[in-house]
Amino acid sequence: MLGGAAVVVASVAGLAGCAGVTTDVQVSGTALVLQGERTYAIVPTPSQETGAAREQYVALIHSELGNYGLVDRAADRASYMLSLAYDTRPAAVGVSVDGCADAACGGGTKPGFAPFGREYRHSMTLRLFESATGKEVYKVTATSLDRNADTLHPIPWLVKSAFAQFPFTGYGSWRVKLRSGEAGGTPEVVTAKQIGR
Repeated sequence: MLGGAAVVVASVAGLAGCAGVTTDVQVSGTALVLQGERTYAIVPTPSQETGAAREQYVALIHSELGNYGLVDRAADRASYMLSLAYDTRPAAVGVSVDGCADAACGGGTKPGFAPFGREYRHSMTLRLFESATGKEVYKVTATSLDRNADTLHPIPWLVKSAFAQFPFTGYGSWRVKLRSGEAGGTPEVVTAKQIGR
């Protein structure tokens, strides 16, 4: 099976103005092996066809995929279709058990007291499909938690986390550390290490 999945759970006190962010990445499936022409098209979803957030996500995703030699093409000429979904919503307080956060393990979360204000969960999911067969060959979900309801500020961190390594190889957990780019530019990956082995 060529499919792979990763869940990126960011541990963030507040993304805006942070000098550094650490994300935990859970990887499952087999390593992605891109076959044939390395071209792709991003397929819009009905609920997210326009808007500033989508434009920013798409621009950063194009840039990251270009770094790995993938080229954007019209949908009828692309070898792969890429689906993008994202949202921001109030977060519940969760519990981590044996290094496995609730969202990563499929467990439920319970509401709790937030002494410094409401927390928000920002998430982005990318799914890559073969155009010819419709088969999903890769999936990555990046999630960050902070106290900022703004939907735009986490975008560079989520995208950079999802592409810290493309594709993530091996099974299990990864820890990705990022820092702010120079003059507040694109975040930079400091380390991406497999943990728990």
